[in-house]
Amino acid sequence: MFSRLNLDARDMTALSGADTVGMADCMHYSDRVYGADRDEEIDPYFAQTMKQSCQGPSGKAPFDMQTPMRFDNAYYRNLIARRGLLTSYQTLYGGGGPQDNLVEMYSADGEAFARDFAKTMVKMGNVPPPMGMPVEVRLKCSTANY
Repeated sequence: MFSRLNLDARDMTALSGADTVGMADCMHYSDRVYGADRDEEIDPYFAQTMKQSCQGPSGKAPFDMQTPMRFDNAYYRNLIARRGLLTSYQTLYGGGGPQDNLVEMYSADGEAFARDFAKTMVKMGNVPPPMGMPVEVRLKCSTANY
């Protein structure tokens, strides 16, 4: 799917780093820290800390606890330390393939991450919308411009 958009695994790994900034609702990570998705692929201390932020339906946690408001490469360091907040994040690292190498490179070299992220954002900006589909640049991502 992504290859037809001229995006590859490197692009997707770089793009995932956008979630170094932001928050997740408890419902999106509770299975990871409480059980259904819980396995040896999560740091036990991290799981305990996340449980504390997930005490009710309004619970939230930052994607990156160390630098939640800074766009940096901490997201990748967290993956290596088994502290990916969402299960889908953690699957980027630990499979032994080329993505592991990218995660390790980005965790060690924030400039490489920033460079690849910028290149990939330009690629994304060049992806044309589907034929015949109306296009809207939203003023607020979560709401249509009515």
